[in-house]
Amino acid sequence: MTTSNQESWGFLHPECHGRNALLFFSWDLARTIEQQFQLHAESALSVQLLEAQKAVDRLLKQYVQIQAHPSAFEGQSITLRLEESEESPGEAVLALETSPHLESLILQVQADERARSSVN
Repeated sequence: MTTSNQESWGFLHPECHGRNALLFFSWDLARTIEQQFQLHAESALSVQLLEAQKAVDRLLKQYVQIQAHPSAFEGQSITLRLEESEESPGEAVLALETSPHLESLILQVQADERARSSVN
């Protein structure tokens, strides 16, 4: 059985609530940003960044609307910006500025997952 492209989004998964929602959100966030930069590859970098930011805002709103983890997502933000690469001066890299509460929850659930998978 194949799943449609739409069904593979984390926020559509029946297990997307509580701590699981934070993992799904991490995956969806990376996918959202990647998709926007691909969709707007022919546009100026500023346009790519703007479109990616709008998509990230929509994704965050989606997680709030489905009440995936209200205390984690409500009132939180993620701001995308370009910074100069430390490894390659003159090149820009994408930086995510996540509100401290959401960032700490995501980092904790990711650390828990890494610890759990290293035990198996």
